[in-house]
Amino acid sequence: MGRVLRWLGVSLGLFVSIGIGLGGGCAAGGSNRPGSGGDGGEGGSGGSGNQGPVGPGGGGVGGFGGGVGGGGPACAKFTAEAQQAPAAMLTVLDASASMNKSSKWGTAQLAIKSAIDKDVFDTMSLGLTVFPASFINPPPCICSYVGLDQATCNALLAPGVSCGISVLPQVPVAPAGKDKTNAPTGVRRQMYDWLVGHPPLSNGDDGSPIYDALKAGYESLKTENIARRMLVLITDGGFSCTSVASPARPGYADDYSCPDWEYPDSVNALIAGARNDPNKPIFTFIVGVPGSNSTGVDVDGFATPPYNMLLALSTYAVSGSPDTVDPSCDKGAAFTQGAPAPAKPCHIDLSNGAQFNADALAKAIADVRGKALGCVYDLPPPPPGEQIDKTQVNVNLTLDGMLQNLKKRTDPLDLCPQDGCWDYTPDGKVQLLGKACEGLGAATDVKVDIQVGCETILK
Repeated sequence: MGRVLRWLGVSLGLFVSIGIGLGGGCAAGGSNRPGSGGDGGEGGSGGSGNQGPVGPGGGGVGGFGGGVGGGGPACAKFTAEAQQAPAAMLTVLDASASMNKSSKWGTAQLAIKSAIDKDVFDTMSLGLTVFPASFINPPPCICSYVGLDQATCNALLAPGVSCGISVLPQVPVAPAGKDKTNAPTGVRRQMYDWLVGHPPLSNGDDGSPIYDALKAGYESLKTENIARRMLVLITDGGFSCTSVASPARPGYADDYSCPDWEYPDSVNALIAGARNDPNKPIFTFIVGVPGSNSTGVDVDGFATPPYNMLLALSTYAVSGSPDTVDPSCDKGAAFTQGAPAPAKPCHIDLSNGAQFNADALAKAIADVRGKALGCVYDLPPPPPGEQIDKTQVNVNLTLDGMLQNLKKRTDPLDLCPQDGCWDYTPDGKVQLLGKACEGLGAATDVKVDIQVGCETILK
């Protein structure tokens, strides 16, 4: 709130509607060789062996039959398109005043639309929470600072500070299905319409009630009876409004001596608690856009927290999903107020304006989906009378029309960063690894086929 006097005016002699900032928030095959061309299965016609999948013969997509798009030996029993386990993703989007700067809000709108329209989200449930959502009365510490009793302060400084949040998502979590944002109905269309119809809420104070928005998001996701839950926070930093928290919690003081900036330790405890919930764990992913590299000085005319925001956000990412952060990031960096930014942050850092655009943000959102789901697929149920021999399973991955015959790794330490591979999870599901998993987020059309009956091709 250090810029509030500049905004409020020194005189205070003024029976006008004035908004007071709270510290601002930041601106802040049967054989291990390709099969020859052959007759297609019941699902379709066979293709040439050098273009088709390794192993099974040709067959249709989505039904039981031979292979997909190519010929192969008679060992193939059936092929089915694999489906990922159900999952819900709630996007929690910063709509503070600073998001109106540098085209950040428009970029976020385009990016979210582009990301959720990818086919890979068809099997997921989606929802949207946006903060701040409303104005509330200014905190007593502000009123005391300017020498006003609370009632007079509320009246003179109406509509108050932009620190209110919505207990429920603005767009409730719902299955996406096939309907995209241009469909007349569906959750994607609802998200699109909400973003288009609601600009950032602010009267100039740049309130960023991120802690409470996260808390509300977690409570909402816990009501979803679904296998996996994830929350994606997109923010330019800040984490303010602590001075109006209920129940009260400590915070760093702003220029009004209000405890308005969140302690990162409090945020980390909240995020880690959601992840460690024994019954309904929620994984949190952090995306920082321009302004999220603040260090305590004003950015775009708004005050920022008195610490390195890149460091804080990086620790939040580790608390939210430690197993999916970049292995090369500074995962061990601990927060202290005077510590510098980590050598390589663990969150998705788009704070460099030159690298921030709708495509980059859309890719980041899609990548989160791949990381959160872990690229895990259920084995398809076999046709009546058939059984699945796990030593006779092969996996074919099609990304944007390009077919890849994935091999099963033999070394559990092999992460397959260059060529991609697959393996079984401890509970018997198929997990894509390395390059294969990374490709899911960037692709607009994804299909994973499980082929049963031919000796597993090993890496």
